[in-house]
Amino acid sequence: MELTRDNYYSPEADREYMSCSQYQDFLECEAATMAKMHGLFVPKETEALLVGNYVHTALESDEAHEEFIEAHMDSIFKLKTSKATGETSITGKYAAFQKADEIIQIFLTDPTLKQFILMDGENEKIMTGNLFGMKWKIRLDKYTPDRMIIDYKTAADLSTEYNLALGERECFLEAYGYLMRAAVYSEIEKQFTGNKEDPPFIILAVTKQEPCDKGAYLLNHRQRYDWELSVIEAHMKRIREVKWGMVRPRRCGHCEWCRKTKRLTGVIPYYHIKPGYQAECEEEYDGIFASYMEAAQAQRGL
Repeated sequence: MELTRDNYYSPEADREYMSCSQYQDFLECEAATMAKMHGLFVPKETEALLVGNYVHTALESDEAHEEFIEAHMDSIFKLKTSKATGETSITGKYAAFQKADEIIQIFLTDPTLKQFILMDGENEKIMTGNLFGMKWKIRLDKYTPDRMIIDYKTAADLSTEYNLALGERECFLEAYGYLMRAAVYSEIEKQFTGNKEDPPFIILAVTKQEPCDKGAYLLNHRQRYDWELSVIEAHMKRIREVKWGMVRPRRCGHCEWCRKTKRLTGVIPYYHIKPGYQAECEEEYDGIFASYMEAAQAQRGL
């Protein structure tokens, strides 16, 4: 399958390729990820996702930004339809997108951020490669001629987060998996170009706070990359088996898909829903699993 801007996020592309987002989705809920890949579930577009894409397209090109606005007019603008004439007029922007305009201006006017955005390079560069027995795809916000990868982020804040699993605080770049992405992107970029050295990986971030915070970060750290890749490898056997329809996907029990398809099988003790209680969620229902199996086998030519 030849990946393009138009089909990159399609279910067909997701069935053929792994990506960092899909990997994170599998860790959150296998059942929802499989349902999304096979066209049974289309998650609602959150305001945060729309705002992030609004900012990204503005930094990509005027054409891409105008195309995005045209496709999401109802979400971005306050619209009023005249009862007399039936004509619809714009009365303003919703607050989240007014804030997004402020974020865009910071990206374009801060001297440090601006110098990266104005660098020569290719926007939304697509690359593919192989990791841990599966094909992967990546899409770079900007890729410069000297191999620099630049990633744009709109963040809630730039603070630290407490990681329960590790029992320690970590920076927002770690908490949201950006180091994992940097490790994967670097490996795929090296396969794609034939280079042996890791490319410089820069994240430019502006927050939605009032006033906005901002930062520019270099993520290159070979030892950390190795650790991130080892964690991915540890999960990939299970993910391959689920994605290829060899085992039933597990349900997380609380996401949008699990709530939508939930079936009660009886009464449970109250402490099963207390924080910290670890119970094995039931696996995906037979009828849905059968459709996954059929589609997965067709994908693999079985």
